[in-house]
Amino acid sequence: MLAEQQKSWNGLVNAMHKSHAIQSHLQLYQWLRQDFYPLMRHEVLLSAWGDFSTGQLQFDVCAQAPELSTVRLLEDSAIVNYLMCNLYKRWLEQDEKWFVINHFDASGMHAQSPNAFTHQLMKMHSLLVYGVRDTRGKADCIYVFFDHTRDFDAPLALLGMVMPHLDAAIRRIAHLELPTKDEFLLDAMSFGALSEREQEILHWVRSGKTNLEIGIILNISANTVKNHLKRIFQKLDVSCRAQAVAKTGHVGRPSTN
Repeated sequence: MLAEQQKSWNGLVNAMHKSHAIQSHLQLYQWLRQDFYPLMRHEVLLSAWGDFSTGQLQFDVCAQAPELSTVRLLEDSAIVNYLMCNLYKRWLEQDEKWFVINHFDASGMHAQSPNAFTHQLMKMHSLLVYGVRDTRGKADCIYVFFDHTRDFDAPLALLGMVMPHLDAAIRRIAHLELPTKDEFLLDAMSFGALSEREQEILHWVRSGKTNLEIGIILNISANTVKNHLKRIFQKLDVSCRAQAVAKTGHVGRPSTN
């Protein structure tokens, strides 16, 4: 037992030391596989950062499967954006403490947004969420580790020590940008000519806000939000919030001009 514990601590110190040399995605991937993986087994690391209150997020993915790549995710990130906003909200509700979700089922995500990325995500059955508050930069970050096992094996004693080093390494690496062009007007024309108010509500739905929260933001009642959503679903020919998010894809924030 003592020998095993000593091996774990030596691995932790080695991983922390090597993390300072990471300057590229390749080096990060190699470090995760060779040094981080023995400390915490996982199949996929999905990081998201930005303004979770508006849903304006950026992503980075580290995984072995070629379909689980940042490029593939950015091709159709709406449903994952929706998931990450909700995981972030749960992190806040739990006093910003990391948490595990066992027996995770991504089949609903794939049904609503069938693509190569969500198809691979269906093979993951547990996850761990670790958040980092960025008070100065105003870009909080959450790291989500997915694994194919149904019960995530979280290294409680090591997590708080190794995660700051992972966070620092990822922040040093250049990332792929989401599309910057404003596609909201095109989406509104393509999906039933959504009104300006409906565009606003769809934007906040994509950010993971509840009807009550959207009502407070827009100074309308939750029941009014519900009625707007019914019309939005009819125009988009969908039956739920997640399907609306998936169908509209990369929806930008409505103009306030």
